Amino acid sequence: MPKVKATGDEEGERSSKRRRTEESPPPQQHLYLILDDWKLGYSIRKIDARRELPMFFATALGSRIVAMHPKEDRGNPNCGGAFFDVHTACLNFIPRHAHAAEFMPIYFSIGNKRLALGCSTMDDPSFQLDSLSWRKLPDAPFDTGEVMSYATLHDKQTITIFASVGLITEDATFSFQMAADGRSPVWRHNGEWTLPFHGPGYFVPSRNAWVGLSMYSLETGHICACDLVSASSGHGRCPSWKFSKEKLFSDDPTETHVGATLVYTGQGSRFCLLECVIIYYKYRARPYNLKEKDVYPQAFRYLYRVTTFSLRYDENGDLTTGGSRRVRYYEAPKGDVTRFVCENPVAFWM
Repeated sequence: MPKVKATGDEEGERSSKRRRTEESPPPQQHLYLILDDWKLGYSIRKIDARRELPMFFATALGSRIVAMHPKEDRGNPNCGGAFFDVHTACLNFIPRHAHAAEFMPIYFSIGNKRLALGCSTMDDPSFQLDSLSWRKLPDAPFDTGEVMSYATLHDKQTITIFASVGLITEDATFSFQMAADGRSPVWRHNGEWTLPFHGPGYFVPSRNAWVGLSMYSLETGHICACDLVSASSGHGRCPSWKFSKEKLFSDDPTETHVGATLVYTGQGSRFCLLECVIIYYKYRARPYNLKEKDVYPQAFRYLYRVTTFSLRYDENGDLTTGGSRRVRYYEAPKGDVTRFVCENPVAFWM
């Protein structure tokens, strides 16, 4: 076949493609799910969504997933926690909390810092790692078991944590501010109100708001965007918020909601909602194919329903996902995942 000489535009396009090929692409991010699906520990499952789509005491820091279970064997100082780096596939060990599981810590990841609210002390200080350091902060003026919602704000000068309580005591929100200049941090009572989230609220710069799952029964399954609050705000100043027009939980009558976790991807206003649902076999049109070893088959199956979406305000100022929603299902490992993990899914975006 005769060769055809390329035009100047074609040559420029080819050169541009070669430059893009030679440049190192940014690492692709994934959704990671923590499951207690074997007797001696936990599995980290990587969920690959389509390209166009955006407790057990586990937490994340950078590219590392950290298992921080409270230590039950206080007589063994060498029995530490563990962290797994999803980029290098390396496993390393770190100190754990010194007391048993009556402590229910809440973790906050801010830059290269990991703050734990309501946890016990760490292991013996003789357990030292060059890459890790820790210090005790002032105790919270409330029982962390009563925390219903929480959120953070941070800049180059300060880190502020907001926590709302009210499961047993009166509704209240407290803030905790850490300054970069080393000043001693203190807790402050911000008012007799609570943040409107079930669990964490994520700061979304493009919306200048916190975003989380609604804690109110009438808006169950809806996303909530809440105005920011200053740590120095006076008592009684309750922020305003809006709920999304759409309900994001499953409305399939054959699926029963078990639990859900909202994950912020850090990209504009893109989110991933991980919902665990249960399906009972009696609702299926045909029975499952049972293997010979399944003498007593389960009467149900857990599924993870993953919804990716973006948030925006429409022409009326209402919060909406528009046409951005995409949904996929994943089966949980058969027979081994506990109800607790399904009610409280643990997932990270990194």
